[in-house]
Amino acid sequence: MSRISVVVPIYNAEKKLDKCIKSILNQTFEDLELILVNDGSSDGSLDICRKYEKLDRRIIVINKNNEGSIPTRRKGIEVSSSDYVMFVDADDWIDRRMVEILYKHSIESSADITVCNAYKVLGNGMLIKKKNKSEYFDNNRIYNKEEIRQELVVAYFWGHPFPASLFAKLYKKKILESCGGYLEKIHFLGEDLFYNLEMFIKSNRVTIIDETLYYYRMGGLTSKYMPYLFEDMVNGYQIQKEVINKYYLDTKQEQYNGISIMLLNTFKTCLYNLFNSNLSEAHIRGLIEEYVSNEKVIECLHNEGSRDYFSKEYLEAIKYKNIEYLYVLGERVYRKGKIKRGIKNVIAKFPVI
Repeated sequence: MSRISVVVPIYNAEKKLDKCIKSILNQTFEDLELILVNDGSSDGSLDICRKYEKLDRRIIVINKNNEGSIPTRRKGIEVSSSDYVMFVDADDWIDRRMVEILYKHSIESSADITVCNAYKVLGNGMLIKKKNKSEYFDNNRIYNKEEIRQELVVAYFWGHPFPASLFAKLYKKKILESCGGYLEKIHFLGEDLFYNLEMFIKSNRVTIIDETLYYYRMGGLTSKYMPYLFEDMVNGYQIQKEVINKYYLDTKQEQYNGISIMLLNTFKTCLYNLFNSNLSEAHIRGLIEEYVSNEKVIECLHNEGSRDYFSKEYLEAIKYKNIEYLYVLGERVYRKGKIKRGIKNVIAKFPVI
């Protein structure tokens, strides 16, 4: 039995998978198992996994039908034989000291979750910069249960720069296994956030260290239409609200402000998302009409935090169902995003490092 399991969910990552796997196998901490979970890739990813499986006895390869990121990660957790689990995305790589450092801090502090910082990699290594410059990573710190609730979990209500990602963290396996109930309500948007939200709420101790040990590839931006985006947004808001009502009665209105702002910001993404589809203009306008009639959207409109944060024109367009305004807004955001996608996709074509 290894002390740590490193789980890599894989889907069509053949161009970058070698670097990811090598960075894990070359860790200074050797008492680990590497679980490669192939999520129905249609490229050569599985062949790469099998190649490494023959070279290193610490590797376990799981091949399954395509289900998405969270079911793939959970399959890795299920197979794991260790008390601690770390996730590394197949496009990314890690500092050779990462496992050793996170494990050391986790053991010394008895942390349920240990967090490090991550570098953002633009293109294929063309530019690397620190991903998160927030105060959370100013120094090493151990958070107790109340501090987790008051300082870390609330970030998931406000969109503060405390990372919601599952990577760059070391988890006790038992906390991963005991959580995940919220995920049944989410198709795609915020999977990592809502998994972490539940785990952080249930954790007794979290350690954050001021070291940047993970390399996260941004890559090109997707233009794929996500049909469940609006549903995920509304369900995510309801999950946040349930958590607030259970754990934050003392600051309930303040936290409602945060989740209302998050929803109405994401609402713009939902408008933009419609223009990634092949839907007719009439169909798009009809969906916008449905969106502005949703009770959760209306609820957020009347929140005092939203009134102070957004423009009067935007809020009134939703309130009075000004479909023309919202259609034009969505189209404008889509066009801006298309330009940004073009730039990032060009950068992403530079040779892989």
